[in-house]
Amino acid sequence: MPVFFGGHRIQARPVRPSFRDPRFVFLLVGQSAGWVCSWAASLVLWGFAAYHFGADPAGISVTALCWSGPPVVLTAFTGGLTDRFGPRTMLIIGYTCSAATSLGMSVSGSLTSLDIMALACGAARSLCSPASSALPARIVESDDLLAANSLLGVTASIGQVAGPLTASVLMAATGFRIAFTTDAAMYLVGALVIIPLPVLPLPEEPRDAGATATGRPAYGLSWLRAATAGAVAVAREPGLRAIALARMGVIFTSGAFLVIEPLYTRHVLHQPSSQFALFEAATGIGAVVTGLLLPVIRRRVPGTRSPMWLLAAGAASCGLAAALFTGTPWVPVAYLGALIWGACGTVFYAVAATTLQRLAPAGKLGRVSGVISTAESTMESLSMPAAGALVAVAGLRPGALLLAAIAVAAGAVCLL
Repeated sequence: MPVFFGGHRIQARPVRPSFRDPRFVFLLVGQSAGWVCSWAASLVLWGFAAYHFGADPAGISVTALCWSGPPVVLTAFTGGLTDRFGPRTMLIIGYTCSAATSLGMSVSGSLTSLDIMALACGAARSLCSPASSALPARIVESDDLLAANSLLGVTASIGQVAGPLTASVLMAATGFRIAFTTDAAMYLVGALVIIPLPVLPLPEEPRDAGATATGRPAYGLSWLRAATAGAVAVAREPGLRAIALARMGVIFTSGAFLVIEPLYTRHVLHQPSSQFALFEAATGIGAVVTGLLLPVIRRRVPGTRSPMWLLAAGAASCGLAAALFTGTPWVPVAYLGALIWGACGTVFYAVAATTLQRLAPAGKLGRVSGVISTAESTMESLSMPAAGALVAVAGLRPGALLLAAIAVAAGAVCLL
């Protein structure tokens, strides 16, 4: 971001992905707040619908669809807004709109009005997903991307652990409406810490057919063409196709195991539901520890522009860890599999994000990220009913191994 001082134009200093750079520390705080809010808001929302409005299973399903549907539908298009206005601006807008919708949910007087606000919150969150993916490439130097993505990936694990806990504490201590208000305040914290971040200039590249003279996506009559530029970029670039396939395979396996894990804990390990929660905690610990260690050892990771072998190994290792987790009748080995799965997932997503940011054409990273995010969300939605059907036909452990093999196969495809 150009800065003027004493009449002279100077270049803003890039953010360093280190705890010694307060700007990056604030970014970690803001991203953690965003992830915690996302998890907490979903749980408070469903609890509000069930306990306050007395919604039946069908009603809760509608509320859940209003919450989760907009990002699936809109993210491929909101990526164009990220490319047009910049990831920092879109994150600020997305978090602010999410805060407003949380306040709207807190004053909802009926289930219908709650569903409308959930729909609006889903639309607001669709602004954040491609912006979050594109932000590291605009605030840190290329050599620091892997470290930045690794540490930012830790915030997602923090949200997965702290979000449900936060929702539980808020609902028990303050009630649903105050919980929504607190959620809104946390979203605003996430927006405020992003404001001081610098934005590095984009490299110069030839303009595409859906761009204006400024290099930004064209809107109006050509808005749809500009929005689909991300899909075209993924289709044309083999590296981007490999990233999309690998992430779709890994998310399919991960989503399917949301169905497999509790059944495996109960019927194979013969453990109570609390043990399932401990497995989830072990996965989170593996993810957090690896995310913190990866920047320290990043110099040992080959810095190739398109490390497809590392991406393939990451995807395959996620599948193998899932197979280890559910392929044993012994609890200690299952714990080991959960820890390794968390570690492998962190490495895979950090490498995938870094490779995506380096391969995406200049000015199209938001749209490319939006398209891949939409594909991931679609695969995750399909994975759970597919897992149920496969287990019903093949049995629990064979079905689990087949579902784990999908991530391994996706990794193998990357090498082709």
